[in-house]
Amino acid sequence: MVHMDNAAAPPLPCPQPWRTPDGAPNAGKTPTGSARIVDADGAPGLLLPSRPTTVAAGVLLIVVGACFAVLGGLLIAGESVIGAVGGVVLGLLGVLLLAAGGFALRRKPRAVGIVLTPDHVVLNWLRPVVRLPWTSIIEIRPLALRMGRARTAPTRNYLGVVCREPGVVDERTRKAAARFGKDLACAVSMRSVDLDQLVVLHTLRFYLDNPPARAELAGEQAVVRVGAGRVTGTQ
Repeated sequence: MVHMDNAAAPPLPCPQPWRTPDGAPNAGKTPTGSARIVDADGAPGLLLPSRPTTVAAGVLLIVVGACFAVLGGLLIAGESVIGAVGGVVLGLLGVLLLAAGGFALRRKPRAVGIVLTPDHVVLNWLRPVVRLPWTSIIEIRPLALRMGRARTAPTRNYLGVVCREPGVVDERTRKAAARFGKDLACAVSMRSVDLDQLVVLHTLRFYLDNPPARAELAGEQAVVRVGAGRVTGTQ
């Protein structure tokens, strides 16, 4: 169970699929993000953020680019003509990777994650972007993928969404979710979410079960609710 900052909020229950074989919650990495209001295609919505990848990708590009540039310089310094040509190619590729890495580090991070608006649930890091109308969603289902055949093998938590109409998502997204169940429209790996997993699960369930409360997703009231852990039961 997870306790929120607000002492008055009850602990959030952990579903069985998200527990380890000994019964403890499979919490995953410690999140550092927080819910906030962002713009979602011209309309405000509540962002449940995913883990940032821009910094890691930028550093990786710079490291690989530097390696290519150094290797290219060594080849150019050699006596082989073919090696010199290869060195020039590697050097140019290294410079391009260094430039791309620098751009990625300077770029302002996008508001990426699960965005809840009064009308839709938006998964804005997928391509194409997945937009699920609340009215089409039947169930928010916790799932687990065992990383091995043994019953004691570690598992990874996923969040599945069941919809009335299968056509609300593209075929690739639907096929990726089919390994968990043929009725699933999509499945989200909770490793990509930078917020407590139980908060994400119960927030989605709360707004699915309480349609009148969805109007608050356009403002700070939703941020306060999520921060206080008041995402169980009825409004």
